Amino acid sequence: MTRLSNLLRVLTAACTLIVPAFAQSPAVVSTGAYECWANGEARLLLNFTIRNRSQYTDSEGKAGAYSYDTASGRLTFKGGMLDGAMPNGFQAIYHEPKGRPTVSFRSPRGSEAAFCEKAKN
Repeated sequence: MTRLSNLLRVLTAACTLIVPAFAQSPAVVSTGAYECWANGEARLLLNFTIRNRSQYTDSEGKAGAYSYDTASGRLTFKGGMLDGAMPNGFQAIYHEPKGRPTVSFRSPRGSEAAFCEKAKN
């Protein structure tokens, strides 16, 4: 039993060191058009285009700004339709699962309410 207990401790410690390296947020938000989905349906009003490191355009063509915190992956939108698009406490998180640039709109509990993936060119 002691050997198994020691092995589990070593594996837990190893996973603690490895997981943060894979969970690290990308350095920048990928530019381009993003298509949004929720509950298995397209959410066209949430669609947007990332123009550069600080500006985006919403689905109606209105310009807005965004900031990106690389430590947490959090995006904050100012102006345009995405400013206040989700209820209080929700946050937008940028990540790249399987190499696919994605913005997840998550509840305070971490549940994904909607997601937007970069459209394929």
